[in-house]
Amino acid sequence: MERFMKTLCKPWTSTQHVGIYLFCLSVQTALCLNEIILLDPPEEALPDSRLDVFYSCSQPATVQLDLIVFLDTGRARAFRLNHWRCDPHGPSLKTVRLNLPDWLVYRADGIVPESQWVQSCMLEAAVTFPHIFSDAEELVADSDVAFLKPIPYFNRPVKRHQLCITWSMLMLQLTPGFLLKQCPLEQETVQLLSSIFASTGENFGITKKLDPFSNKALEFLRFKAISSPWCMFSMWVLVTRHCQGKLCGLFHHTDSQNNYISPSLFLTNSGQLHIQISGRSKKSPAFLSPFKVHLREWCRINVMLLAERVTVSVVCIDNEQRTDYSVEYMLGHDIMLNDTQGHFVIGGGKYIKGVEGFYGPVVYHRNRVVPQSTSEVVLPEVVRAVNLTGWLQTCQAFRLEMNAKISEYSHQAQQGKESDTCFDVYHEWRVKERQPSESQCELWEETLPQRGRAVKLVKILAFKHGGRGLSLTAVGRALYSLSLHKLHRGNGTGAVSTILPLLLQAGCLADNRALHMASVLYSSGLGIKKQTYKSWLLALLAAQKDDRLALLHLGHLHHQGLHGFPADPALAYAYYANIAIQTAVRRYPTPEQMVLGLDEIMLLNPPEEALPDNLLYVFYSCKGPATVQLDLIVVFDTGLSEILRLNHWRCDPFDPTIKAVRLNLPDWLLYQADEIVPDSQWVQSCTLEAAVTYPVLDDDEELVAAADEAALEPVPYFDRPVKRHRLCNSWSMDMLRLTPGFVEKQCPFEQETVQLLSSIFASTGEKFGITTTLDPYSDNGLEYLRVKAIPSPWCMFSVWILVTRHCQEEICGLFHHIDSQNNYISPTLFLRNSGKLHIQMNGWSEESSAFLTSFKVPLRKWCRISFMMLIKRVTVNMVCIDNEQKTDYSTNYIFAHDVVMDDTEGYFVIGGGKYIKGVEGFYGPVVYYRNRVVHQSPSEVVIPDVVRAVNLAGWLQTCQEFHLEMSAKISGYTHQARRREESDIYVDTFHKWIVKERQPSEPQCELWEETLPQRRQAVKLVKMLAFKHGGRGLSLAAMGRALYSLSLHKLHKGSRTGAVSTILPLLLQAGCLADNRALHMASVLYSSGLGVKKQTYKSWLLALLAAQKDDRLALLHLGHLHHQGLHGLPADTALAYAYYANIATQTTLDRLNPTPEQTFVEAVYLNNDEVLNLQTDKDHHIFQWLKLQARRGATEAEQAIGRMLFWGQQGVSPNIQEAVRHYERGAVRWEDPASMYDYGIVLLQGQGVEKDVPKAVRFLKKAMDKNFVPAINALAWYYEQHEKDYEKAVKLWEQADLLKSPDAALNLGVVYSQGLYPGKAADKFMAYQYYLKSAQRGHIRGAVQLADIWTTGIPGHVDRRPSDAVLWVKWAAEHNGYLGSILRRALDSYLKNDMFHSLLYYMVAAECGYAPAQFNVAYLCEQNKFFSILDPALASSCMWRYYNLTVQNENPDPYALIRMGDLLYEGQADMPGDLFSAAKMYSHAALRKEPQGWYNLGLLVAEGYRLPLSVLINLGLSELYLQDNITLQSTLYERCRDSEDTDGFFPCSLALYNVYFQTFQNDYHTAVKVSTAAAIVAASTMIVIIPISLRRLMLSLN
Repeated sequence: MERFMKTLCKPWTSTQHVGIYLFCLSVQTALCLNEIILLDPPEEALPDSRLDVFYSCSQPATVQLDLIVFLDTGRARAFRLNHWRCDPHGPSLKTVRLNLPDWLVYRADGIVPESQWVQSCMLEAAVTFPHIFSDAEELVADSDVAFLKPIPYFNRPVKRHQLCITWSMLMLQLTPGFLLKQCPLEQETVQLLSSIFASTGENFGITKKLDPFSNKALEFLRFKAISSPWCMFSMWVLVTRHCQGKLCGLFHHTDSQNNYISPSLFLTNSGQLHIQISGRSKKSPAFLSPFKVHLREWCRINVMLLAERVTVSVVCIDNEQRTDYSVEYMLGHDIMLNDTQGHFVIGGGKYIKGVEGFYGPVVYHRNRVVPQSTSEVVLPEVVRAVNLTGWLQTCQAFRLEMNAKISEYSHQAQQGKESDTCFDVYHEWRVKERQPSESQCELWEETLPQRGRAVKLVKILAFKHGGRGLSLTAVGRALYSLSLHKLHRGNGTGAVSTILPLLLQAGCLADNRALHMASVLYSSGLGIKKQTYKSWLLALLAAQKDDRLALLHLGHLHHQGLHGFPADPALAYAYYANIAIQTAVRRYPTPEQMVLGLDEIMLLNPPEEALPDNLLYVFYSCKGPATVQLDLIVVFDTGLSEILRLNHWRCDPFDPTIKAVRLNLPDWLLYQADEIVPDSQWVQSCTLEAAVTYPVLDDDEELVAAADEAALEPVPYFDRPVKRHRLCNSWSMDMLRLTPGFVEKQCPFEQETVQLLSSIFASTGEKFGITTTLDPYSDNGLEYLRVKAIPSPWCMFSVWILVTRHCQEEICGLFHHIDSQNNYISPTLFLRNSGKLHIQMNGWSEESSAFLTSFKVPLRKWCRISFMMLIKRVTVNMVCIDNEQKTDYSTNYIFAHDVVMDDTEGYFVIGGGKYIKGVEGFYGPVVYYRNRVVHQSPSEVVIPDVVRAVNLAGWLQTCQEFHLEMSAKISGYTHQARRREESDIYVDTFHKWIVKERQPSEPQCELWEETLPQRRQAVKLVKMLAFKHGGRGLSLAAMGRALYSLSLHKLHKGSRTGAVSTILPLLLQAGCLADNRALHMASVLYSSGLGVKKQTYKSWLLALLAAQKDDRLALLHLGHLHHQGLHGLPADTALAYAYYANIATQTTLDRLNPTPEQTFVEAVYLNNDEVLNLQTDKDHHIFQWLKLQARRGATEAEQAIGRMLFWGQQGVSPNIQEAVRHYERGAVRWEDPASMYDYGIVLLQGQGVEKDVPKAVRFLKKAMDKNFVPAINALAWYYEQHEKDYEKAVKLWEQADLLKSPDAALNLGVVYSQGLYPGKAADKFMAYQYYLKSAQRGHIRGAVQLADIWTTGIPGHVDRRPSDAVLWVKWAAEHNGYLGSILRRALDSYLKNDMFHSLLYYMVAAECGYAPAQFNVAYLCEQNKFFSILDPALASSCMWRYYNLTVQNENPDPYALIRMGDLLYEGQADMPGDLFSAAKMYSHAALRKEPQGWYNLGLLVAEGYRLPLSVLINLGLSELYLQDNITLQSTLYERCRDSEDTDGFFPCSLALYNVYFQTFQNDYHTAVKVSTAAAIVAASTMIVIIPISLRRLMLSLN
């Protein structure tokens, strides 16, 4: 029976036959079978995988889950993953986390062990019983298996271990075995040469050796690939001359036995490549390339080793023209390449001479091949910068010309022409520089002006020597001598520029001395402009011709890494070895010297500074067995000295040698002190001393035969780097268990360079800046250094700023630091109204000093202000950039007292703060270097990318030009209007032009009337306004308002997206003329893409401009962008808070002073007909009915009318005076306490009525007597403000606070904050507690005060909560009346069926992040099919975007969830439907009591989609995960039917009826099938199955 059930039930897991599964479940329940099934097993062996296991058993048993791993060696390993008890109470479902072994799912590291290569994995689940006869064995009743695909090793992730070592010296000393050498960087792509190497064609090349991989897996792969390599070598080479011998070395590989092994490349004297490859059994075949390497062209040679195949390709580039060649060779045996054996040589080696020419970058790809097409091959940057081929081509042309000149002048001289007269003219010309008489030149005598002197010199030399012995080399030497003579005569730097062309021409004619001298001049900048790459070019040319000084020069450059060239010891060694061997050959002892003996030592390249990892070359010789010693003498500022023995070695007699020695200087001299590097005294000087010594009779003394020394400049302490310790933990679990105190939580990221601001901030000049704090370092070493540096700071701040207007007060905040006591501390930067910077620093004992900079900050230019603190010295640098022109300023100041700077104390403020107004302008990136100073020359300062992309300076410049033009037009037309007195004629011109847009007849324009085409409408409007008003009262601001009105009028006439592009120039011009509404609307259009191309940065620019002018909606827009991190802008909580806090604070003030431009913010959703029906106006029947009820004494109606008129609610325009009349009637006639309170407040503040405080107090007392809580608070405020009776005020506030008054809680917070509570000192924490209560009760100002505290915290009481602070000020900001006005316009347009304007205004509010507006935009875009105001594609993307934004809010509307789910279900043209995400949206809607959510989930199930377990758990239906679709549909439709919303009752009931009908059909057929199957199996089974079927049938019928 179990075998039959197994066969029948297994296919369900893949085919999901519902009927068969019901049959299986019924029979298993009845018979209690032993069964186990793995449901949806994972396909791959991934970490954190989950598995659902279905199981049942007939008696108590154990369920086991095992993993069987098959290795590539043929062996298998089994692991017990989990086991649990099986109770015989029917089938069960269990979700199990697969705890796969780390070595199977992660890469090996110090903790995760190495493993063999895995071939396959198998999961096996089994129901087991204990064996009757053996306890060690188990009886397997049933099992199921699933195969897992192992992840390839290099595709596995690296495990992020939750471990952190506390770097304590004590612990390090206690566990010395716990430390290994540093884990090196694993180089899979090796740069064997990254620079340019001048190869002289001798036995001096670059030697490189590669190490094995430290990572065992990489090393295993490398070792495995030795016999079948898959790699590639790529080298750039420029050959100047083919080999003089048969072969010369290009790139070769030599083993430890000095044999050539794979790969070895040589160049033959014919120019062909000779490639030699080694294999097993000492096989070493070679082949020649069919092509030749070009001369004097850069060629890239690629050698690819692919198992048995070798591919050699060459691409040569000449003036961007490419020539490519390729050859492929198949070997008959395996290639052997062990790259860690022996060494690689670039160029010549010990046994073969090198190529004459130049090498560019050489790259070795150790385990991969990088194919490139010929068109993709480009010259490396370093090769292109040096431009060797350009020099060679120019030089070749010069040599040809000089050859022609030498030939012809020699011919003339031999014929005797001018031989007598010019015999001694060369001598005379050198002494007096007389000009020879002009002769008639022949054609070949013509030359370029800069070569005139060289040609004259050729002619003089030819006639002087009778045309004999004159060569290019001789002319080169003569030019070099002439240049030295001129330099000697000039005797100043001014002569350098005149002789430089002569030096270059001499160098071209093979005088290497001239090349090297010109190189030195360009390198040092002596008399000419410093040019690093030109100096390097000339040094390379001279060194390639074996000039010794040039070789020494290049060796020095690459040894020290000077002039921006990479430090490369191997390249430096190649140059040094060349000249050193030549030096040694020259200085090798003669026989006389060998008899006399010679002791000598020389430091060839001593470093200038004491830096880490210096390589020193020492030349030495001795006459007998001796010792060479290398010592370091350190002199401290205390006067003490210390001698440190760095190295020593044996010297063999009569063997001059050059030895490379690595200077292992002590850490305390090279690095800053930390917990490992000890602290030291201040070092005054260092000296390197090398000596050849012999032992004397006294073993303690030595005889110094020769010595050499060099001074090292010690690096100042704070300029030294922090050592990256060469330590790596041996992550042994046993060691970790032995040292449990050694393990802590994961180390946090330590910020040493802090981006205080990475974006752009629009500063309005008010007290709303960016507040940020810094935490101490978690690393003990870094924190120790930070604390130690508090009294002697060594740090730097960098601020980018654009000031639009100087301070209107004496001083304004630029960047300042405030401590917990609200005092200004170091550093504090203010801007004076004069434009100068005011820098203030504090020291110990409340010392505080300040100074002014000598320079001023310019207006409307981006400037980078660098503020460097160097112990007591402060350096302020400013670099201003205007159209790529840079101007720099600098000021230094040394304080008399110590400067103290603790960056974790208090908080930093960018811009304005609580106690000072900010700068008017814009901030760019602000960076703080916590423990270092970054020096930059003005030429290196560039505008940050974010600033360049926005181009604020460009807008301001263009806008300034437009201002000037409009000012001229206003002045001119005003003058015309007053002179011609045309006011009567043009009295209604503006009105007519707006209505009909008639074109006036063209007058004869004066010069000042000319304008650009795109500005003509603005100019016409200026003219009409000037003549309309007779030239009076016309200003730029009035023009801006008129242009904005005109653009709205045109938009209203168009009422389509096509009209947007036509009005956009008008909006931009209006914004330029100070109408911020126009700027913000244009920003919204560019942001949303409504009628124009979407441009994120342009939208951001316009929003910044409007926000800087304090436009509330623009502030809200920018706050939303930076809070959510939209449109690619960085999410920045502090920056978002600065914008939100600004508008939130203004909201509190706006509500105290309501204006007609403000309207109460109402969250109206356009799909809510009930709320829409309540919208009214003064003529609407609802408002009239309320007025009637109010006249009849209905106090609620009186209150409603007063509220509508005062705040402008429900579509009624604000009318404060009329609202006051209703308040008065409710208070006087009906004695309504709410009306009494409202009437008392307007009397108290004089809003809409004459101020009458006594009368106000009478009504407030009456309201209080009727227990109206707001009146209690108002009376307390009266006692506090007017009578200064704090005891009475506090008593009333505390009484109101007990009655949950938000105003009372706020006022008590203010009292505690300001220390006004009678008998108590100021208490910030008590104030905080009351602010919290006030905010939670819905008070806007309470929310602002609470957020302000959460921004900085209260030390010891309240932690910083910047994320929560942003949410509170956002909530407060969204109550602003100007936002309410936009929403009211949008709703009014919708009610008038003006869908386009409704969409436009809702979009303005939606871009500010207001959730109901986002919903309404999406809803209008959805209704576009009825109104056709948008392009269908735009409407679709609009729906996607704004419904998506809506559902991301905290409390999204259920309809938005449903529609977002529908969109995800349907998908887009380029994106298929996402059923999982759609189901999640429907489930969220269902949980918000939306029946449509339950209904749509039911439809998904009906279509065969299996709801994920996570969705069912969310819905509280996890027990239905294994049930059939019918049961799940029934449950979902029942929930839909029984929901609170009665609208879903009928459709959900119909759907449920349909499911019942399907159940009846299925059960009927299932009953027949079950009966048939039971008859076949056994008659007894019928007794069990038939009652089950009957019961289910009855349920269906019922």
